[in-house]
Amino acid sequence: GQTPETIAKTFGTTVAAVKGRLRYGLIHPDIRAAARAKSITLDTMKAFADHPSQEVQREVFEALTKEDNYVQAYTVRNALKSRGVQVSDDIGAFVRKDYEARGGAIAADLLDEHSVLEDSALVETILLEKLAAAAEEARAEIGFAWADAVIQYDYASMADYGRVYPGPVEPDEKGSRRVDEITAELEKLEHEMENEELEDEAYNELYDRVDELEAEARDLQEAYGAEDLARSGVIASWSHGKISLHVGLVRPEDRVESAGKASGTSKDHGTADSDEITYPASLTEDLKTERAMALGAAMVMHPEATLDLTLFKLVTDVLGHGMGVTQAIKVDARQEYRSHAKMDEIDGTSLEQVAEAHDALDLSWADGAKSPADQFALFRALDAGKKAKLVAYATAATTQSCFARDRQRDSLMHDFEVEIMPDIRAHWTPNAALFNRFKKAWLLKILGEELGLAQEAVTLASSTKKQIVEFCEKLFAEPFATLTEAQRAAVAAWCPPMMQTAGVEPVDAGESETPVDASGVAKAA
Repeated sequence: GQTPETIAKTFGTTVAAVKGRLRYGLIHPDIRAAARAKSITLDTMKAFADHPSQEVQREVFEALTKEDNYVQAYTVRNALKSRGVQVSDDIGAFVRKDYEARGGAIAADLLDEHSVLEDSALVETILLEKLAAAAEEARAEIGFAWADAVIQYDYASMADYGRVYPGPVEPDEKGSRRVDEITAELEKLEHEMENEELEDEAYNELYDRVDELEAEARDLQEAYGAEDLARSGVIASWSHGKISLHVGLVRPEDRVESAGKASGTSKDHGTADSDEITYPASLTEDLKTERAMALGAAMVMHPEATLDLTLFKLVTDVLGHGMGVTQAIKVDARQEYRSHAKMDEIDGTSLEQVAEAHDALDLSWADGAKSPADQFALFRALDAGKKAKLVAYATAATTQSCFARDRQRDSLMHDFEVEIMPDIRAHWTPNAALFNRFKKAWLLKILGEELGLAQEAVTLASSTKKQIVEFCEKLFAEPFATLTEAQRAAVAAWCPPMMQTAGVEPVDAGESETPVDASGVAKAA
């Protein structure tokens, strides 16, 4: 006859702990008797407390034991999920207010968070209504042609959909001023984030603010074309405890065939993804710089090929007609200036390789006390191999910011890069400086879909962005021993798609054969 509050006071514990124990006493008597008889384990018995209705408990118990099967706790919990939605579940909490307003039945529990919304059909109806409203709001705000809603986004069924993306636009005077303000504030925030004494909570708040500002800047400088808006739409789904919007989707019947008909500023893609990875203009420019540095490192490691390229460029520029054979290198004896927002933080592999090549150069001829004519005479006396290394080093310093070449536009450099730099990862490795500039959702997408680490991505979804960045940095610095061969190959080859030399086939990470357990992921993070 005592209340939970009185019992808690008597035994020096919390009211929640008392109610938790009392819940087990409210499990159907037949199930408790089975636990006492050792026909089911105590953990299995406790699992039945997930649903407060003894009648539901009994029905599930009889269904699971009618063939004398061994019943496990997780089997019980999965079976009970089909009999309603707990109010503490993300969906339950999301729809509860509307559910109660419509008179939906609730099986009450001693602990309110374990109460169950019993009318699953009503829960689904309310959820779809809310998703549809969110999709319609996005459609109206952006100007899409249609909106739709699904509870779970099925990537397989969406394989035939295309996708369009916003293209660059010139902001008006007010927008330009705001972009300048955002740029200044981002520089200030990045400076604050460099403080190593910053607490995690404050660090994460700064990250969130940076994401907000970058998104605002993109909105001011990007927009969908009118033609794309007229044929695309948005689908809202439920993902990771919140509404997820899949924007810019193009239904199969509305897709523009790829036979030379790319519309305006955007392109259709065969699949549509949540949290699609897009590269902001600032990151794009910096990645071009990093690729140019990697290409330069490849050049100094292939001096004979680079010597041939340099001489060919010089000769054809003089003897050819019209535009030169390529604009990718400058051979007018001026080192290319390379700008980068975070030069001190990027991977230094290419810089180390170029520095090593410089140390191996024969500079005995480069005596500043001698006249240019005397220096030239000494230079001419060098053997061919030493000359090739000198020319290769000089040409490497002229590589301009670049992404992978299009063979149609620059066949010379396309084929040359395939020869000397078949894999950029030999000269460049993704590190925290890159991962810090990705959204949390992008990092999880890369881990789960591009590296085949689906289980790790799920486990890390509840971690902070800082923890995920640390996990990725460790993963790429030294791939974990627990990775499968396919995962290891995917990690060894991964880079932003426009960085890799054209013609190299991406590695398929496939499904995780032996995923790292959650504790291993948490430890790595």
